[in-house]
Amino acid sequence: MGKYIDLRCDFGFKYCMSDPIIMKSFLNALLEGDVEKITSVTFENVEMPRDAINQRGVTFDLHCTTETGDSILIEMQNSYQKFFKTRANFYIFNLMSKKIRRGIEWGKMENDITRIIGIFIMGDGLAGLNDAITCTAECNVKTGEIFWDRHRKYFINLPKFKFDAENITTKDIWINFFKNLGDMDNIHQSVYERADEGLLRLLEKAKVAALTDEERDVYEASMKRLEDEVDMEELGYKIGMEKGMEKGKEIGREEGERNKSIQIATGMKQEGLDSALIAKLTNLTLEEIEKL
Repeated sequence: MGKYIDLRCDFGFKYCMSDPIIMKSFLNALLEGDVEKITSVTFENVEMPRDAINQRGVTFDLHCTTETGDSILIEMQNSYQKFFKTRANFYIFNLMSKKIRRGIEWGKMENDITRIIGIFIMGDGLAGLNDAITCTAECNVKTGEIFWDRHRKYFINLPKFKFDAENITTKDIWINFFKNLGDMDNIHQSVYERADEGLLRLLEKAKVAALTDEERDVYEASMKRLEDEVDMEELGYKIGMEKGMEKGKEIGREEGERNKSIQIATGMKQEGLDSALIAKLTNLTLEEIEKL
């Protein structure tokens, strides 16, 4: 076990990121230039994992609200999901439906709904996303201009992120911590030079040595679930590859046998043998033999 808590597991994610100062640092680093600086956040779901039984360790989230009423969902997704984009949209629109009450009188609305922002941190990447961070919004397809600014989705692709300690931003530090904090023993000096209050607070809170005995037990169970899920996924991938290779070999053998039959049939046909006899000896059809 490393010196610092791994943010990719359920306990590590919620234990560290449910701190308002730490979360505020992360959100301001990621959303800089897209939203005004966030000064406070209120959490809607901060229950900590207590029972290691019947809990999956690959997907979990936090939902918070800013001082302006914007809703922000932060989800950690450690396992590949085929239709993850669809699920991400489902979560965003589910939050949106809570902002629009039944029977609302649209003509009497004085202000539009506050924004919904989804932040999806992916430990296993997502097909079609080649950058470390991809931001999507509702745009005019023809012009690319923002059509409606009430929702955004940020996909953080951890496998695509490369850390350059000599040329970093606060955003880079955050992504690197999500990807690697659990494996770190030392923090590069450049991180301390760039770190704000939230990052410094994270580095103190994330020390494994500071956990109580109960917290450490929960953390170890949470890491075990995550490691088991990742191992199962890797095993499934390996089995799939092996089956694919075996199937490929089988197809190759069949293709080789067929090519050999065609070669023999061609020689027989050149010697003037009857097509019906050639078909019987090579298992080719009469139509195939006539085309030779």
